[in-house]
Parts: sequence; structure tokens; C-alpha cells
Amino acid sequence: MSFKIIKPIITIGLPAYNGEKTIKKTIDAVLSQTVTNFKLIISDDKSTDSTPQICREYEKKDNRVKYIQKNKNEGWIENFRSLAKKSDTKYFVWISNDDYWDKQFIEKNVNFLETNPKIVGSISDIKLIGANIKNYYTEEEKAYSETENSKFRLVRSVKGTYDEKIKNIIEFNWMINFYSIFRTKELQSSLIDDDFVSWDFAIALNIIKFGDLHVLDEILGYRDTEGVTSKKSFIQILKTQKLGRFKTYFPYVPFTIWCLKNLGLKNFIKNNAYFRYLNIHSAKKIIRELIMNI
Repeated sequence: MSFKIIKPIITIGLPAYNGEKTIKKTIDAVLSQTVTNFKLIISDDKSTDSTPQICREYEKKDNRVKYIQKNKNEGWIENFRSLAKKSDTKYFVWISNDDYWDKQFIEKNVNFLETNPKIVGSISDIKLIGANIKNYYTEEEKAYSETENSKFRLVRSVKGTYDEKIKNIIEFNWMINFYSIFRTKELQSSLIDDDFVSWDFAIALNIIKFGDLHVLDEILGYRDTEGVTSKKSFIQILKTQKLGRFKTYFPYVPFTIWCLKNLGLKNFIKNNAYFRYLNIHSAKKIIRELIMNI
């Protein structure tokens, strides 16, 4: 008697770090998906809490789960990038260790991609949950805090000409679309080996060369704020990214240079107000924090 082996259609990359408060819910949501032919790869960036023990238990129970523990903390960018590079399936998606999905998240997004070849990435609408929503946002983003009457969305579709899509991403200034289900080949072609602040924005600006980003008009994804207890200073947050001294104290200069080289001079000039704001605003915040610490 022979059995047909069902090849996984999607790789789910879970970049984990100190996620003991929420990661069980994340993994349970993945394992309960209506699409079952997937691979879940968990890359642990040298957690110091109980995350390793939790993940190893899931790996023992389900052969679709693979757990990788790094020997040293390399920062979130390398953790995300290495997972995408490992994918050998048709589709790939990142899920953070403080996110979880409705059981039909993969099914509905993959079905949309299967029938819409011009779409390179698909995600559902996303909702913030948990007791610490107020601590999730920066000062500038608190105006968008979740309220019953708020029309603000964490994600939106990115469609049109390439120039229009660039403008859309830059003006929206949120990149939850980064957690879309992507066509693996196109995503891997869009990865950037250099590390800098707004690396995720740069990936999005790369992948829209291959097609549009779609958002299903229903909430199938949730971002849990349970692990968000307080806001670190801007400099502290930058230091956790392990980017080196220059990229920490001049955080948006490398991203600005990348955009100048990769978006074309015309698009860079059209959106120069955005780049001026990024660099001037971040410089003010860093100078203010340095002065306060003297």
C-alpha cells in the first residue's frame, strides 16, 4: 500500500524572542488552520525566558513544527530574513510571537492569491487586542488608538502603478502588510542583506515591483498587546536592533540612501518631504533624549 505525500504549500516563519506571554496562542492558532499542509519554522533569537521550552514541546507533538535556537542574539532583521531564505514552498508568511490568526486566515488568503496572479501578497484586516493597546503606539500614533468609532486600519491594499504604490506605502507609514502571505519566489527576490531601520518598509517597496498587495475585507488576524508593558526610549529601541553606532544615532539615513538608489531620482524627489520628516524628526528625538540623559 502506498500513501500520497502532500507537499506543504506554505512555510510559516515565526521569529521568536522572549515571547512566553503570547507564543502559545500564536502556535495554537497556526496549528488550528483549516489548511494543514504547511511548515512552521520557529527561529528563536536566543530568548532568555521560557520560550525555548514552550517551542520544544510543540516540536515534539507535531512534525510540521521545526524549532531553531540561535547561539546568539542577532536582532530582529536577521531573524526575519533567515526564515524567508529557508522557505522552499510556493507561499511564505511571517507571524510574530504576539500575533495570532483566525483558523481560515491561510485558506482565504491563499485562495485569493491562487485566483489573482497579479497580487504578490495578501493579508486580512488586522485588529489590536489585549490590555496594553495604549502602550503599543508611539506618541505620534496615539491618535490612532483603537476606539469603537475609529476608522483607522492597520493595513490597506497597495495597488496601481509602481509610482502610486510607492506613494501609498510612504504616506500610510504603517507596514503591517509585511505580515502578508507572499509568493515565496518574489519575496526572496526582494530581500535585502543590509540591516537598517525601516528594513521592512524597504522590503515592501521592493516586492511591489512584482505585483500588488491586497487586504481581505474581514478581520482574520489579531495583534496581541499583552507583551507590551511600557515604552522604551527611542534610543533604547534602536539599540535593541543591533545596527551599530552610526545606524543607531542616524537611524533613517541608511534607509533614505537606499530609497534614493532603488526608487529612482524622480520618486525620491516626489516624496522628499517624507524623507526630510523622518530624518529631522528622529534627530530631534535623539538629541532631546541625549540632553535629558546628561
